[in-house]
Amino acid sequence: MTQPDTPSTAQPEAALTAPGATRADQIALAFFVACGLLAAPLLFAARLPQGLRFVVAAALLAVFIARGLLTRSFLPRTAVDWPNILLLLLLPVGLWASTDRAVSWPVIYKVIAGFAIFYGVAGLAGARWARALPWLLLAGSAGLALVVLLGANWATAKLPWIPEGIYGLLPRLYFPWRTEGFHPNVVGAAIAWLFLPAAALALWAQNRRLQLAAGAGALLLGLVLLLSQSRGAWLGVAAALLAMLTLRYRRWWLVLGVLLAAALALGLAFRFNWMQGLFFPVQMGEETAVNTLPGRLELWTRGLIMLHDFGPFGIGPGQFEQMVLVLYPPFFTGLQGSFFHAHNLFLQAALDFGFPGLIALLALLLGVGAAIVAATGRWAAIPPADRPLAALAIGVFGSLTTFTVHGLVDAPQVAPPSYVLLFGLFGAAMAAASHLSAGQVAGRTPGPPL
Repeated sequence: MTQPDTPSTAQPEAALTAPGATRADQIALAFFVACGLLAAPLLFAARLPQGLRFVVAAALLAVFIARGLLTRSFLPRTAVDWPNILLLLLLPVGLWASTDRAVSWPVIYKVIAGFAIFYGVAGLAGARWARALPWLLLAGSAGLALVVLLGANWATAKLPWIPEGIYGLLPRLYFPWRTEGFHPNVVGAAIAWLFLPAAALALWAQNRRLQLAAGAGALLLGLVLLLSQSRGAWLGVAAALLAMLTLRYRRWWLVLGVLLAAALALGLAFRFNWMQGLFFPVQMGEETAVNTLPGRLELWTRGLIMLHDFGPFGIGPGQFEQMVLVLYPPFFTGLQGSFFHAHNLFLQAALDFGFPGLIALLALLLGVGAAIVAATGRWAAIPPADRPLAALAIGVFGSLTTFTVHGLVDAPQVAPPSYVLLFGLFGAAMAAASHLSAGQVAGRTPGPPL
């Protein structure tokens, strides 16, 4: 005799047809759209009057309050709520530490925008819109790749083995808010974060149309990544691809780890000078000193001295360059400036918001990574309909890995669009992880990891 489905074995699709599910879907979509529309102006906070920025921030607060009244929860529940809240609570501390609030305010609003985008996307968990996230990501990635391909300032001479004539074949678009073009390093970081989810979807989505679209997107993103000549992004992608393979095929993690360790040992033992020349070549042409190894070391040293001199709450957001030029004049990178930040993710976080900010960032990265690992742990138990979300989560794990590795030699999250993009990817991973974990709790039969 056939037994009716109990709540523990009901599929998420059935839950969506239950009374009240449509209303929950509408709330999730409205929250996502409102967060996106209100966060967008904050990307240009440096160009907006303070009054307008305050109105936008107040409107975002009203959106979260409205969600709380409708759902009895101000924030969609994720595995990294307290690091996100801590980053938000540190904003007044950053203003207090700042000596130039006009410089710090845009960074403050950047963090607010990232917070809103993260929860706007993460709030799609449990809604029928969650399964549209892979398609939404691919469409956004393709659009961004075309924009930066035509709008980047490709005047770079880092790696002579890439012919400069290629860049002359590209038409150029000029944007009113960025007439000088996008910086290749910023482009390389953002495109690397998007390339990895596209590659993961092409490999493991198990949906023919989605895989074809993801493959085409990965080729386009890979071309832009190559042209960026961002050596830190390339190194991060290489590490991320290995991390993604390890996460997907967990029985092979030991073999992959041994191969990586052996490759690094051989490279350092026999080809150290070649590797240094590849990633930090001698200054030449239009390349600036900050992109060489001595230039990076000089900035890192001054950042560490700042932390010693200014104490546990840092120097205030966005002030690294002017502090260096005034109090710690650089000898190698010169007094012309244009290095903007400390070129190290973790050092920059500590300088902007002190050691509590660094702790919050580390907890955020670890929490997002752990949630993805837990949600994708048993691939065989994930239904085919949910494989695209699982592949997306693995791809964002690669984005996180790239961000961390690249962050050792740069601070790719400094630009507001990059920061918001990164937090949008983290939000998508949390939505996918929540969906997958809810399916496991609902009683799906566990299977062995592949």
